[in-house]
Amino acid sequence: MHFTTLLIEPPGTDSQLINLMLAPEKFHVKTAECGPAAWNLILENDPPDLVIIDTDLPLAGNVRIGAAQLLDLMSERLRWRNAPKLMLTSDDSAAIFQQSNKKSVCAAILKPYDPRRFIHEVYCCIRKQLDAHIKEVNRQHIELGTEIKSVAKLYNQNAIKGRLKEILNSLERHFEFEEEFMLQHYYPDLKAHQKGHRRLFDNAKELIDELCRSDQVITGAKIDQIIDNVFDGVDDDKKYIAFLYDLLESLTSHITTGNTAVCAGN
Repeated sequence: MHFTTLLIEPPGTDSQLINLMLAPEKFHVKTAECGPAAWNLILENDPPDLVIIDTDLPLAGNVRIGAAQLLDLMSERLRWRNAPKLMLTSDDSAAIFQQSNKKSVCAAILKPYDPRRFIHEVYCCIRKQLDAHIKEVNRQHIELGTEIKSVAKLYNQNAIKGRLKEILNSLERHFEFEEEFMLQHYYPDLKAHQKGHRRLFDNAKELIDELCRSDQVITGAKIDQIIDNVFDGVDDDKKYIAFLYDLLESLTSHITTGNTAVCAGN
């Protein structure tokens, strides 16, 4: 289990404690000690599995970026917009918690907090993110199948060729989406899965390019051939989905049993 975390926290005891709590849980933690440093990391990196942000960030220097502004800036960036966020705050006002509900913040924890509660919320946030990824993978699979089958209902040959090219683009985006997550989370069969993706895409592209170049009528049998080619790797996808559900189950088990060994001494 490997999950990435961006910790936006001033230097001090809290930062050290959070790093100690997350290390045994196999999290890879990047730390930003102030708003500007966090913004630089956001600009230069892909979103992590979880952003932990302290609302009590120092506002010093020429560039002043607080926690609320960071949340706004992340919401304006497409890939960071839906990254789950866990907020730590010493402000118990209703405004803080109302604001957190609008910016993909899974939870807001009032300081000082129980370390067990902190780890519990971390796992809940990660679980929501993983559950959303599984739903998106399944949605894309269904959408690809629907797109391909819808071609059979078209009669205009130019419209069919245009739709086939769109499907090829959708297939490439789907493979990139899956492989990015696999790479980030150390999927054990990544290389084999990548080879399968390349084979499926190259075969589909060769077939679609041939159909689009020729003057022959694109029949239902040809479309069925594309469907068979694209979904030939369904067993590989089943293995990947099983891997995701295993991850999800491990997170659920952790939350249910309260497995917080790192906090055992507290």
